[in-house]
Amino acid sequence: MPLKIRVKPEEKFYVGGAVLKNVGTHPADMLILSDSPVLRDNYMMNADERGASDAAEVYFLLQILYLFKGKGQPLDGLVIQTIRQFSKIYPNLQDRVDNIIEHLEAGETFKALRLGHDILTLQGRPGEETKQD
Repeated sequence: MPLKIRVKPEEKFYVGGAVLKNVGTHPADMLILSDSPVLRDNYMMNADERGASDAAEVYFLLQILYLFKGKGQPLDGLVIQTIRQFSKIYPNLQDRVDNIIEHLEAGETFKALRLGHDILTLQGRPGEETKQD
């Protein structure tokens, strides 16, 4: 099913292996016709940001699974194990972690990524102020 997105001027986004940027001065409507992973700029995390917090480490792993279509791959089990360890360190996030794992096991990696983004926002993304739960 095609995905239509509106890209703001100067906004970057990732589509199926390429990072694209709207270099125009007006919003651009894009239609993604293939079944490719798509991430907007605010969902993309660079490898150098991942060590900033435990939540950033988890989010980076979820991003890798989403971008590389991880369902059923050997890395999936390692990511789930890592996320379970994260929930032991942060028991207040257990419900969110359980939901992430449910989505991963169902092959719904983008839904898991969105929940991981929520945790990242709660714990503070590199360069942002931390929000309280």
